[in-house]
Amino acid sequence: MLKRTSVIISGIILTLVCLCAIAQELLPLKHIVVFNNNGRKPPDVCVYPLFRLSESFALVEDFYTPATLDATITGNLARSKMLYIGQYCDEGPLFADPQLCEAIRSLLQRGGLLFFDYNTGPDERRFSPDTVTFLKSVGVNPPAEFYPGYGKSTFAETNVNVMLSKPVKIGGKDTGHYGWWEHCSTGQVVLAHDKNAKNKATLILQEGVLGKGAVMFNQLPGVFRDSSGTHFDLVKNILSHVYEEGRSSK
Repeated sequence: MLKRTSVIISGIILTLVCLCAIAQELLPLKHIVVFNNNGRKPPDVCVYPLFRLSESFALVEDFYTPATLDATITGNLARSKMLYIGQYCDEGPLFADPQLCEAIRSLLQRGGLLFFDYNTGPDERRFSPDTVTFLKSVGVNPPAEFYPGYGKSTFAETNVNVMLSKPVKIGGKDTGHYGWWEHCSTGQVVLAHDKNAKNKATLILQEGVLGKGAVMFNQLPGVFRDSSGTHFDLVKNILSHVYEEGRSSK
């Protein structure tokens, strides 16, 4: 009797283990790759994001800097839906490596988002030559005629794009910016612009990149910096679109 009971228990345990393994395979891994030149540092040195995405959105953050770039980034990109490039970050090393470029192309093909945060780039050009070459190779012309300067921005109306309407309605709200672009390419949507001049774009989205992907260009400093308010609501909407709505529609 004891032997039979032991066999039954062993069978139940084996079944549970198998079910757990199957469930793990079926559950999507919510990873996000974060690239900064200085790595994860305390807020006083201005490296972003300033709040943990893992705590606020249950995402696994894979952090890299030029000094820590290695073969693991391609695997992490493969199971991620977003590559976030931090504020004040020279993004050039990401796009100088052909293998990394292929991994980023794959991310876009799977419906991922490439996000350039506030003031990325090596200098006043805003983007490195390697970055421009990569973007053009995937059908994205970087916004042109960039100008520095503080100002107040207004988000476009909620019906312009889902990132302005769900899960939080932020369309029409005001926020601050530093710098803007005066030229966007065909197919790019202006999600925020200077309050007094619609031709000064401060948040730009291009969807349909390599079929399903998207690229965003941002000049609103508070995004990925503030853990409350309108800026945080925008982060909520972006991540919801990329990791929930975007995934469930595929």
